Amino acid sequence: MPAPSAHKPTARRSILVKLILIIFGFWSLLGWLRFAQVMIRRNLILANLSTGLFWYLLLAGVIWGLAALPVLWGLLRRRGWVLTAIWVAAIIYPAVYWVERLFLWRDTSSRENWPFMLVLTLLWLGLVSLASNSKKVRQFLNRDAQEGERSS
Repeated sequence: MPAPSAHKPTARRSILVKLILIIFGFWSLLGWLRFAQVMIRRNLILANLSTGLFWYLLLAGVIWGLAALPVLWGLLRRRGWVLTAIWVAAIIYPAVYWVERLFLWRDTSSRENWPFMLVLTLLWLGLVSLASNSKKVRQFLNRDAQEGERSS
């Protein structure tokens, strides 16, 4: 008779966790690409826009790139605190987008699809809310706490 395995089977990531991982990974990538493009096109930006706007674009790229990293790390390491980080970052990304859209964009034709973007924003917040309230997601993320309770 084989000895029982000390290794417990791990829970698989739910589709909600996978979607959130993909979206935050994408947003982080977009932030780093923005940062890189601002650095590459620095002379063009400074020739046509104010120095303040250059620094805003640069810092916004860094913030977008960095804001997702705790979320990605927490989800990959299955940390219970990541739900708080998800909410913070889930609000930062649309907030920065809408501030830019309302106050920085000057092209009037770019404002035509605001209802679509509003629906996407609401769907995003709904997805985060669904994931936060999902028992399956909470169990997946609280693995360490559950294992600690079983061993005591």
